Amino acid sequence: MRHIAEAKKKTNIAEYLLYMWQMEDLIRGLKFDFKALEQSVLAGIDDEEQRRESAVWFADLMKQMQTQQLKTGGHLEETYEILGELQFLGHTLSTVVGDAAFKKVVAEVQPLLAEFRTKTDKVPMSDIETALTAVYGYLSLKLAGKEVTSETESAVKVFTTYLAHLSRGYREMKSGRLPMNN
Repeated sequence: MRHIAEAKKKTNIAEYLLYMWQMEDLIRGLKFDFKALEQSVLAGIDDEEQRRESAVWFADLMKQMQTQQLKTGGHLEETYEILGELQFLGHTLSTVVGDAAFKKVVAEVQPLLAEFRTKTDKVPMSDIETALTAVYGYLSLKLAGKEVTSETESAVKVFTTYLAHLSRGYREMKSGRLPMNN
């Protein structure tokens, strides 16, 4: 499971954040019971080395969550640091880089973000966290086999396009290849 997180972190930072949120919820759902995690998750990993690495990784996540007082909600500090980087990147793409495609997606996503905020009791702090929260909620509904409206499907497409632009920019930024036009 650690190897999945590492791969997502390198290739698509939005998917990484969603994956980490899912792991946090998994740990909470199992009430921080490592034995339950071993039986329900780790037992399904055939490769012995990956199972051991995943056990260490989950134990570390549990410890971090307990230290950061995330037993009932919230996210790991690392994810908030990445959200901050993405927020800075979004500003950079819009102002310094002058990415016209990103600016167009931002204009499309703004009304959907505002609408989503009116429908949720948890008001995330940034546009990026709001988009991620909307996509996470959508994925949770789909996994639970719940009905999703065509309006929601359309909004999620815009959210994922927005997050895909940010993820691509994040990869470029981390590799030093982010073009600076202005």
